[in-house]
Amino acid sequence: MACGDCNAENDGEDMIDAPLRQGEKRGCTDCICCLVFIVFWIGMIVIAGYSLAYGNVLRLVYGYDSYGNVCSQKNEKIENITQSGMDMSDRPFVFFMDIKNPTDSLEICVSQCPNKTLLTSTDIQSYAKETDILLCNYHVAVDDYTEQERGLTGPCPAVVMDSQPILSRCIPNDVQTLAEAQISDIVDFLNASEFISKALMDLYVARWWILGLCLISMVVAFIIMILLHIIAQVIVWLIYVLSIVGSIAGTIALWVTYYYKKQAYEELPSHQQLVLDADNIKTFLIFSICATVFTVILLLVILVMRKRIAFAVELFHQAGKSLSAMPLLLLLPFWTFITLLVFFVYVAAVFVAIAATGEAMLVEKTGFVTYDPPKMVRYFWWYHLIGFFWTMEFILACHQFVIAACVVSWYFTRNKKSFDSPIINSMGVLMRYHLGSMVFGAFIITLVKVPRAILLYIQAKLKGREGSLAQFILRCLSCCLWCLEKILKFINAHAYIVIAIEGRSFCPAARRALNCLISNALRVAAINCVGDFILFLGKLLVVSITALIGVAVLGARERMYSETNQSYTFYGITLAIVGVYAYAIASCFFLVYEMAVDTLLLCFCEDIRTNDGSEDKPYFMESGLMEFVSNSTKKLNSRSKRRRKDDEADGVGVVTPDEVVELKSQPAEVTEEKEEQE
Repeated sequence: MACGDCNAENDGEDMIDAPLRQGEKRGCTDCICCLVFIVFWIGMIVIAGYSLAYGNVLRLVYGYDSYGNVCSQKNEKIENITQSGMDMSDRPFVFFMDIKNPTDSLEICVSQCPNKTLLTSTDIQSYAKETDILLCNYHVAVDDYTEQERGLTGPCPAVVMDSQPILSRCIPNDVQTLAEAQISDIVDFLNASEFISKALMDLYVARWWILGLCLISMVVAFIIMILLHIIAQVIVWLIYVLSIVGSIAGTIALWVTYYYKKQAYEELPSHQQLVLDADNIKTFLIFSICATVFTVILLLVILVMRKRIAFAVELFHQAGKSLSAMPLLLLLPFWTFITLLVFFVYVAAVFVAIAATGEAMLVEKTGFVTYDPPKMVRYFWWYHLIGFFWTMEFILACHQFVIAACVVSWYFTRNKKSFDSPIINSMGVLMRYHLGSMVFGAFIITLVKVPRAILLYIQAKLKGREGSLAQFILRCLSCCLWCLEKILKFINAHAYIVIAIEGRSFCPAARRALNCLISNALRVAAINCVGDFILFLGKLLVVSITALIGVAVLGARERMYSETNQSYTFYGITLAIVGVYAYAIASCFFLVYEMAVDTLLLCFCEDIRTNDGSEDKPYFMESGLMEFVSNSTKKLNSRSKRRRKDDEADGVGVVTPDEVVELKSQPAEVTEEKEEQE
């Protein structure tokens, strides 16, 4: 994918003195990327239409009988299939005629799972008359139960046992009465379902709880951001303390949940232990170990950086000055959150629909109906996964650009007292000129995310079969891709700032931003490290609070509905999804401050590069900002004298007040030529 401009772009130098609202000086950037993105989305819409038309997610949740009828639903007639198209609204559970062989057994939908053991046809008939629970095939009348055959293909069950619903299937409680071979068949049947299908079913059952927890994370993130704007000193300390408490409490909650689940699992007889329960326990063990390691590392980092709290307070105070002139900018994350939420709901619905695709087919061996998804569906997953990553990064890129454009407009305005909020104008500039650049930047991140997803898929497929060397290589590759993704995101964010300042296309803007960051490495380290760490703690605080609420709510709900088909199989996966959403939401909110700090830094560097402080070329910066940046670099410089000497020897340093005075005597053209020579 190449970078291209639909108009000849300006060199950017005259944009410094021009307010952002004068968009006529800009050119439309990276148009080819935008067109490719539109074509790609047309393909996603086609896949979504196919999946929603041919997919039935309720088939995953409630199961279906041997005639293709989805339990608990009204069904349409399937051509050439007798007893299909029946109304199963009052029959939510799947019952097996022969539990000894559930794979080949006739399955029907029943109103309730039987709560007692029935050994004879007379017992089954009497039970049906007493409870109105019909356990023979649909066409068999209750009065004829004693005259029907019993066994694998019905029409009446061989043996009826006291059962309970598991995954909407009636599974015997007293399985000790069955032979070990029979138990293995049942367990194999329950474990035969794909892990993804089980996880997607949990997401469907917990969809409203996930939405509620996302809303809670949004409220928590907004409150922290507002308080950070009003009382920075108190909130910075509060973020430090609550991050420590939240991390410790979250880790303890995960270990306690793992302990109780493991204890309950071990109390079961070995023939009742399902692989899905073991996987759920293993998921919580992994989460607990990761949380413990992360908490220890976090405590060590906080201990090291505790002396820089005053520096962090001043950093957010300077960023707050620009945001005070644009208070509505603090509401921008709400729109981004709503956009991401709608997009996540859409993607989740399509993924679930893809998993539920398949047309009714007759199994030759039994003559029963099964749903076999087409082979091309697996490619739909990957296509939609690429679209998910690409679009999500595109939305976040647009969010970053609007914030950067607003701060740039404020910085390069002489009379800041009469400054008007430029949010609408910044969105207009984005929509008119730079959507292609946002698409291109998002695509670069997607090129790293997709290989990471492929590596995770390979690891899952080779689980238990790969050697230690192969496992080590796969993990090293995943780690390298993760580091590369973080580096590219950092460069992209600063490239968007340069686009907002100069109106360049993505590639020249990224190169310009990278040169600026390298030439001001010490200043970037002094300012970004502290600010980004505080914001990271804020995000962690939001995730911890949301996860604690999620553990309490979902755990209580699982205990409440443990005997119904609405319980969770892997609610650890649900918590992980909630944690990812909470972190993404917190990132959207705190990105306002993060981008404000980064934008002010690049604007400062550009201001120094193009102006000399004379009457003809006065600085745009306020005296307070110059003093803050100079003091911050001095503090870091005094702690690394050797590094300062190396930087000066290489021609790379920081701009101190003395150097600013020295720059005043040099024309801007000379400064720019020196930079290009370097």
